[in-house]
Amino acid sequence: MKEEPLSFEELQLFNRREMIIRSALAVPFAAIIWRLWNLQVKNGKTYKELSKGNRIRLKSIAAPRGIIYDRNGVVLAKNIPAYILTLVREDVPDIDAVLWKISLALKIPLPTLQMALEAQSKVARFNPIQIYEDLTLRQIALIETYQEEFPGIAIEVAPRRYYPLLKTGAHVFGYMSEITKSQLKKLPLNQVKSAKLFGQEGIEAVYNSQLIGTDGGKQVEVNNTGREIKTFPNQVDPVPGNDIILSIDADLQKNVESIMGDRKGAAVVMNPHNGEVLAMVSLPAFDPNEFSQGLDFERWQELKSHPDHVLNNKCIQGGYSPGSTFKMVVAAAALESGLIDRETEIKCEGVFRMGNTVMHCWKRGGHGLLKVVEAIENSCNVFFYKLAMELGIEKIKEYANRFGLGLDTGIDLLNESKGIVPDRQWKLERFQKEWLKGETPNVAIGQGFLTVTPIQLINYINAIANDGVLIQPRIVQQLVKNSDVKDNQNGKPNIQFLPTEIIKKETGIKPETLSILREGMKANVQGQNGTGKRARSNIVSIAGKTGTTQVVSLKTREKLKRETGEVEEKYYDHAWFVSYAPAENPMITVVVMIEHGQAGHNSAELAQHIIEYYFTNITSVPKPSLEPEQEAIDEPDSSDV
Repeated sequence: MKEEPLSFEELQLFNRREMIIRSALAVPFAAIIWRLWNLQVKNGKTYKELSKGNRIRLKSIAAPRGIIYDRNGVVLAKNIPAYILTLVREDVPDIDAVLWKISLALKIPLPTLQMALEAQSKVARFNPIQIYEDLTLRQIALIETYQEEFPGIAIEVAPRRYYPLLKTGAHVFGYMSEITKSQLKKLPLNQVKSAKLFGQEGIEAVYNSQLIGTDGGKQVEVNNTGREIKTFPNQVDPVPGNDIILSIDADLQKNVESIMGDRKGAAVVMNPHNGEVLAMVSLPAFDPNEFSQGLDFERWQELKSHPDHVLNNKCIQGGYSPGSTFKMVVAAAALESGLIDRETEIKCEGVFRMGNTVMHCWKRGGHGLLKVVEAIENSCNVFFYKLAMELGIEKIKEYANRFGLGLDTGIDLLNESKGIVPDRQWKLERFQKEWLKGETPNVAIGQGFLTVTPIQLINYINAIANDGVLIQPRIVQQLVKNSDVKDNQNGKPNIQFLPTEIIKKETGIKPETLSILREGMKANVQGQNGTGKRARSNIVSIAGKTGTTQVVSLKTREKLKRETGEVEEKYYDHAWFVSYAPAENPMITVVVMIEHGQAGHNSAELAQHIIEYYFTNITSVPKPSLEPEQEAIDEPDSSDV
């Protein structure tokens, strides 16, 4: 059915209703359009500035790193405030202009600021970027006074690592530098701010997980220039890292370095009964504060490629032939194998022949008939050449390993070297050649392929001094757990001291054998013919053994002298001295190694100074123990004091 068209009256009514609806809609739309025009055109500039006004931000707070102390509470590594210039790109209308102003005002090279900014270009625009470290007080005052001139620029206070002893103990404590990407990935998120600088060597590196604190945080209100104007009360305080107490004695460490002087080499002082390292010196040294402040590339390359291996801890990484200090190993092997006993005599004619090979004793005229104690006292080469040929290289290696040579000591430092104690299998794998019989005598006097580190050598001497027990050396004496849990009664931190474990291992060497070795070492210093006579002391009795290690052969040295008229220092022999004191009741062991020191007696003299300092400034010489009935009658023997 077809619909009829609207009448005239109906059409007029429809049009009136349409007009009313359109008018009703037009009014609010007109208001919206007017408002938009007012905001964006008429007052656009004003509201643009207002849009940059106050805002709320979350800021991380770095926790202070744990402090490192010596055994007596002397601070070895601590935190000092560092003032850092930061920039938030979101708050900077013109970054180039602001950087230019900063460069002029603070006298910082513009490229330095630009490179710092570019290096962190991937950081979110609302996060602060560090563009300069270590602001001076004058620079801080300028920024704070003219803050409005530097929109988006702020000063942050962050803890920076500081080593009060400077170069002293640097290789033990290690150093801090900027965290690497791989290290950052392994960290929990709540330590990222606190670990911006990361321990890279020494104790700082080994105990990073203990020393790093837990980040805190706060909610702040900033104005349109990025300046903080309000801090909200719901702040989370950072938790400091745990402190560490070392076995090192700072006074002894400083004095050992002073005694060593400008010589290159290493020195270690230990307690033979618990493995505590009392002093560890590697020379030349470096200042770890340079790393905390930030090294430029040129300085880093200079340290890294230094001909004297400044960054290496020679006490645990330096591989040297031990020279005659190794002779007690050969003596122990011969005694334990039944090859000789205390009374066995071997003749030294001053020369040892094996086929066409001729090997000399240091005393060309020979020592004559010697027992094992006398052989150690005189450091007779021929005596030990002959023992070595009877023992063979495999037996020598077995006993060297028993004393910890050729093996990790397990000291709590990074990158310890194992050294080399060669045998047939080692040479075959290394050179694809068979072991030659004539190579064994060289090893017996600590030469040839044999290399050890000073820490291994002192560990071996510890075992002789403390009845055949190998004790794992350690630098850390205690960990101090700085818990954020408060004591309800006095509000003080709940501090827990966590002592480190003493790890022992038996060498299996018989007491009688060890007694003979100790007797020989005492005679080496106290005996009439002892090569270690330079270590004799009027304060305390010392037992020891010298060692001299060839850097080049005598023939090469003579050739160099003929050609140039002199021999450069780098071709001089290395000098060793291993020792303990008192000889009757050992309290400390000392090893001194002087690179190119020419002769073992030079190291013996330094060891004597170290031992005497210890027993006059650190502790006193123990009185000899006597039976009660003897005490009122007998005077103590002069050799005991």
